[in-house]
Amino acid sequence: MHLYARWLAEALRDFAIVTRYEAPAVFFTRMSSLSGSQRYFFYLDQFVLLPLILLFWQTKFDVIIVADHSNAPCAFLVSSKKLIVMVHDTIAIRGALGMIPEYDRNVGSLGKLLQRLIVRALKRASAVFANPGPLRQELRDLGIKAHIEVVGCPLDIARLTARPARQPSSLSSSDKFALYVGSDIARKRKRALVDIWRSGPLRDGPYDLVLAGFTDNDNRKLFEQLVPGRIRFVNDASEDELRWLYEHCSFFITASAHEGFCIPVLEASYFRKCVITPDSPFFKEVFGENVKAVLRFDGRDDKRILDTIEQFDPSRSDLSRTQLLATYSYPEFAGRVCRTVDCIAAQRSAT
Repeated sequence: MHLYARWLAEALRDFAIVTRYEAPAVFFTRMSSLSGSQRYFFYLDQFVLLPLILLFWQTKFDVIIVADHSNAPCAFLVSSKKLIVMVHDTIAIRGALGMIPEYDRNVGSLGKLLQRLIVRALKRASAVFANPGPLRQELRDLGIKAHIEVVGCPLDIARLTARPARQPSSLSSSDKFALYVGSDIARKRKRALVDIWRSGPLRDGPYDLVLAGFTDNDNRKLFEQLVPGRIRFVNDASEDELRWLYEHCSFFITASAHEGFCIPVLEASYFRKCVITPDSPFFKEVFGENVKAVLRFDGRDDKRILDTIEQFDPSRSDLSRTQLLATYSYPEFAGRVCRTVDCIAAQRSAT
């Protein structure tokens, strides 16, 4: 979540003196080469060494913000009156605690312990930054009583437009393609998306499927076998390549089962693309008319996708698109962050 930490720091830059800090790689750097258990050395840095550093550092600052809730246990020694944690989603927490029946990740005892520690850390915070949608209620269901400020993620369009768009070497400007942006995480359901392209209308149709972000070698080989010649890969796309992909794609598509926010949907909306998502309450609640929530994974998605593309008229959603982009503009994001930090600092001063 380095990018989100940067957004928070920039949002507060004109409001306060800001210092960004992350766990030092002391044990991890020195010991990981000697063992196959690298993550345990990372945990030593993250959850043993960093809390001691923050215990000292908190004396120099009015507010400590943890930019990713998975790191919240590192702030156990920070005064709760100074602590704000950004919660991007509760998917891993609820999955580890058995609150998501279809959660398909095998969570070990250490993973479950870590998620419980995250919940305990969140309960200590004075305020929680959160994404829109069902997250607020999910946090309440987990027993989080702190003030919850829905700040979401900003549309950082400057990140994509700072340099001219650059065409990935594997594509040409004449290609027609659907764009997916994301990783191989199971909840993204990338395999389910590829399976949709195996059906006749899409397999034999004009649109290739471009998977941008990261696809490991095993999945790449599998997807190429399942749909020969119709899947393209742009691993580790640069910002200028990503801009080109957004500008030239025929439509954007995601198959995620669970999301915290889904920044690519917001970015694709900025480029006035048709955005196709699963038929789930999350996408409808957060993005409204800016998405076409038609995926049901029932064997008939191919026809629904093609019908949606044929009927799409970007001018019909200009108003809702403008409202969406305004809601998550960078100035609005910065305002929400600064107001919450100011309130927490004022409350602490009053006591």
